[in-house]
Amino acid sequence: MKILALRLANLASLPGPLALDFTAEPLASAGLFAITGPTGAGKSTLLDALCLALYGNTPRLRQAPNRDSQVDDPAGQSLTTSDPRTLLRRGTASGHAEVDFLGRDGHRYRARWAVRRARDKADGRLQSVDQSLRDLDDDRLLTNQKREFDKLLPERLGLTFEQFTRAVLLAQSEFAAFLKADDNERSDLLERLTGTAEYSAISRAAYRRASEARKGVETLEAKLADDLPAEPQARAELEQQAASAHQALADLQQRQDRLDARQRWHDTDDRLSLAVAEGRHQQQQADAGWRELAAARADREWRRLILPQRHRLARQAALPGDIATLETTHAATLESLRNSETTCQQASQAHTAAEHALHDATEARRRADPRLREARDQAQQLAGIQQQLAEREATQAERQRQRVELDTQHRQARAEHHERRQQRDARQATLTQLMGEHPRLEDARQATQRQLDQAARRHLALEELASRWRQVRHATETQRRLADQLSDDERRLATLLEQGQNARRRLDERHNHYASISAVIERSRAVRSESVARLREGLQEDEPCPVCGGLDHPWRHHPPPTPEATQLAAQQAEEERQLNEAQAALDQARQARDNLVGEYRALEAALKQRRQDAQTAEQQHNEARQALNDHPLHAELDAIEDAERDAWLAAQRDASEAARAHHQRILNDLAKAEAELAPLERALQQDELVLARFESRREALDKELAELAERLPPLRSQRDDIARQLQAQLGEHASPDAWQQSLDDRQAQAHHARDAALSRLHEARQEAQRLAQQRDHERQRLETLHQERDTLDHELAEWRRAHPELDDATLTRLLDQSDDEAQRLEQQLDDAERARQQADATLAERRQALLAHRRDQGLTEDDESDEDDAALLGESAEARLRERREALASEREALAPRLEDAQRQRDDAQHALRDDDRKRARQQQGQAELEAARTEYRRWGRISELIGSADGKTFRRIAQAYNLEQLLEHANAHLTGLSRRYRLVRGGSELGLLVVDRDMGDERRSVHSLSGGETFLVSLALALGLASMASGELTIESLFIDEGFGSLDPDSLALAMEALDGLQALGRRVGVISHVQEMHERIPVQIHVAPIGNGTSRATLVNA
Repeated sequence: MKILALRLANLASLPGPLALDFTAEPLASAGLFAITGPTGAGKSTLLDALCLALYGNTPRLRQAPNRDSQVDDPAGQSLTTSDPRTLLRRGTASGHAEVDFLGRDGHRYRARWAVRRARDKADGRLQSVDQSLRDLDDDRLLTNQKREFDKLLPERLGLTFEQFTRAVLLAQSEFAAFLKADDNERSDLLERLTGTAEYSAISRAAYRRASEARKGVETLEAKLADDLPAEPQARAELEQQAASAHQALADLQQRQDRLDARQRWHDTDDRLSLAVAEGRHQQQQADAGWRELAAARADREWRRLILPQRHRLARQAALPGDIATLETTHAATLESLRNSETTCQQASQAHTAAEHALHDATEARRRADPRLREARDQAQQLAGIQQQLAEREATQAERQRQRVELDTQHRQARAEHHERRQQRDARQATLTQLMGEHPRLEDARQATQRQLDQAARRHLALEELASRWRQVRHATETQRRLADQLSDDERRLATLLEQGQNARRRLDERHNHYASISAVIERSRAVRSESVARLREGLQEDEPCPVCGGLDHPWRHHPPPTPEATQLAAQQAEEERQLNEAQAALDQARQARDNLVGEYRALEAALKQRRQDAQTAEQQHNEARQALNDHPLHAELDAIEDAERDAWLAAQRDASEAARAHHQRILNDLAKAEAELAPLERALQQDELVLARFESRREALDKELAELAERLPPLRSQRDDIARQLQAQLGEHASPDAWQQSLDDRQAQAHHARDAALSRLHEARQEAQRLAQQRDHERQRLETLHQERDTLDHELAEWRRAHPELDDATLTRLLDQSDDEAQRLEQQLDDAERARQQADATLAERRQALLAHRRDQGLTEDDESDEDDAALLGESAEARLRERREALASEREALAPRLEDAQRQRDDAQHALRDDDRKRARQQQGQAELEAARTEYRRWGRISELIGSADGKTFRRIAQAYNLEQLLEHANAHLTGLSRRYRLVRGGSELGLLVVDRDMGDERRSVHSLSGGETFLVSLALALGLASMASGELTIESLFIDEGFGSLDPDSLALAMEALDGLQALGRRVGVISHVQEMHERIPVQIHVAPIGNGTSRATLVNA
């Protein structure tokens, strides 16, 4: 991966447009370059633009809060402080960042990030960000969609955002802090640098899951304890109560079923009675409808009589009209035939006239052909002369235009030639003034260069003198500071020695006190012991005691009194308290002694190191003083007071720099004047040639215009003569073609008129023939209709005489009746007949159903028979039915509350059983869940024991120990290339670091003992190691180091520069961001960012 170019505009303090091409000089051959400028000028904005173009974000914005912190935009929007669009420069309508890079596949790509405001106005609302990725080798746009860009860019670049910020933007300054941190701080830094926060999250998650699993087990256990089912005896009682309630309800439901059956019989009887009543009503309606259709039934008989003669009667009525219509048509046909014969005569006459006109047109065409050919020849000759004349007139106009344009160009060239001559004279005067007393330009340049070199050497000497003076002053301050610290440490060591002796005395006192109390308590307990009492009884005079071996037994016959049990317990408690207090005091004294011993030893080791540092500081002071005395300008510095030397050095450097700038400006002016004078001389020579060419071209144009003026008048005279002859031939016609067209049109019109007349003649004859045929047909049809009318009149008169009762009014009315109306009346008669029959059948059926339903129900009196249908449907039977209905309603009303109460008791008993069943099911399911929860708790408990902790420290320490090993392995590989003297190893604590000094026999040193330059080397190696871990096998050819040089002394800075030179020697391009002046002087190629006021900075490429 390699950065090829960076371009930006309107980002933060850089208005741009700014383009940095790392493939062009001087950056192409600069393996090491610096991004310089004062603090706050905008140096880091270049790295922000690099990250914006590639990932649409920056490391600094990633650390900003997302929601809690808001900033106001000029357009009235509220943006979060982490929004990359806040980098757009205020007062601008758009901005962008663009990076060209060499991808992991060897292709060149261009990534672009751009933002703009609405309507391209500085006060418009910010729009969404545009991102695009283009393959430069194939000149192909890969994507301009943000989601696809976020996926493609890491694939082509080979690095994610986190990997890029670790592998390309080196966190050297953070690793400097990493070296000097304790384990807890180092753990936090390592987590942030390596991006291993997930291990803390996993550790906390394991602890949390174990706690949640334990709480789940406790919750299930409490839930099951609160939801126990009934005991077996209580369960049996519940089942017995349920069975009794169920049986009682079944008995009442059987009685209810019998009552319901009786109720259903009465309901059926009511329904059948209602159906019989409706049947009677329907029968009455059907009879009434049938009687109303008596007239329609009479008309149906007449229609049946008329039906065989109906079509003949209709034909008799239609024939008079048909005959009258045909007679009218026949008269019109005769009239049309007479008109057609007249038309035929007229068409024949028109055809004859058209034949004569066609003959006249053809003869006129034949007579005009010779004159027409002559006119065509004259017209062709006239066209040729006109073409020649037009071409020569166009040539004349073009040459005149060129003559005018040439005059204009000639005047302009003379004016430019005069202006250049004046510029040449002015430049020559400037150059003569710059040369001064030197006769030649080269002499003036060499003299100025010697003065410039002298000023530069003076400036460098002053810089070296200032550096050596600062080293002397720094060494003096270091020596004084170390002496003060050494004195403080020695006084502290004496104090610790005295405190240690006092602690030793207190420890001895506490130990003696504890031993004394223990002995007293032991003796007291021995006196109280029952076994001691029994042994005391077995003592013999002049025989040794089996416990102590003594021959004197004073308590054999007079033992001490034994206290009561309560007093004994109190005494033992007091003894335990005194013993514990003595033990605590002893432990406290021992701990105080140990703490003082540890502090004394640590201070003793630090004092030893401090003395070594003091010796080293003294040596460095002597070397710095000697280096200052060896400087050729030290005599000038010695004449200045120490307090004024910094100001004197600064003034001398400013003066030398001003002299150097003055001479450099003179050199630049000489080169500029010389460079400007040479092109002017060449331009003047070129002007002379151009003016000569103008004169030659003008003479040629004048000659050509004179020749054209001589040739045009004869051609115009010849053109006019031929035009007059042609006009005489054409007469009224505009051209020979128009004359030809007129003759052709006349002949064509005559042909068309003859054809049209012939066509009309044929059509007239065909129409006359058709009308004659139509006349004959109509005459024959009239005869046929008259015969048919006479026959029908005779036959129908005979039929009417056979049926004298059918009057004319009835016949006319029935004949006028339509078929649909007749069919509707027939259907109405049939429907009435069927309705009458259906009503009779329905009534009989319903009456039989009601009788069948009431038989065998005891509804008649004793002297009446059940077979008597009238009795079953009489008033007596109806009265008995009403009595039975009332008695049934009373019984149902009395049974309802008893049934409801039994239902409730049965439901309560079943509910209690079901509730107990649910509890048993829940218990069974809960036991399974509890066992699963306990299994889950055991699994997560074991995991939590290994890696879990509430603060995430356990697994984080395990993972970070491994990551630290990996980091040290990569860092040592880079450290070997930077300095073979040192190697990093773990030691001292779980995340502790030590430095192995190979020049000191592989001595292991604390990282705190490293000098500033050594600390830079080690931290740079760690940063490179992290870059290797982040990039994997991808080769990183571009590196950027942001700050980290401000605290380095000159020697350390020299060592850091050697390390950076080693990096570029490995084929990497290294960019260093720093505001340290010494860095600027040692790196020739710089990108200098300088503030120019109003929050604006300018970036320029400098090659010192």
